[in-house]
Amino acid sequence: MLSEFRKKYLLRTGGLIISSTIILTASFIGILSFLDGNTTGLSARNPYYLVFAALIFTVSVIFLERNDVAGRIIIATAIAMGVASFILLALAFEGIIYTVNNPEEVFVSQLILYFIAAGLVGTGFGYWALKHWRELTSPDKGKRGRL
Repeated sequence: MLSEFRKKYLLRTGGLIISSTIILTASFIGILSFLDGNTTGLSARNPYYLVFAALIFTVSVIFLERNDVAGRIIIATAIAMGVASFILLALAFEGIIYTVNNPEEVFVSQLILYFIAAGLVGTGFGYWALKHWRELTSPDKGKRGRL
């Protein structure tokens, strides 16, 4: 039987994997919608994407300040988070709109399976990068640990 801690960990990790994969899959479909030129009304939705990105930027600054991170890293990370969230949100919502308007393009072929697979790989890579970002940015990043 699983302990309460283990259950919470599995639920949290499972939720992260599922939600991240859905967002990334929708984003990949959003790329398809841009390639097809099927982004009618995008200019009307852009302000909402920008407000969301600004919110992520601000929350990133506050969160990193509370964790006693250097100022230069705070602003660089917050800018990266803001830009990445704008791109991801715009692509994901455009992907959802494209899927609703063109389900035959997404579901009839096996294209959705490729996008889901790419979303899972992206989730794994993103999880790894978040866990090891300090190693990637430290001056002695060339040193390797043991397996």
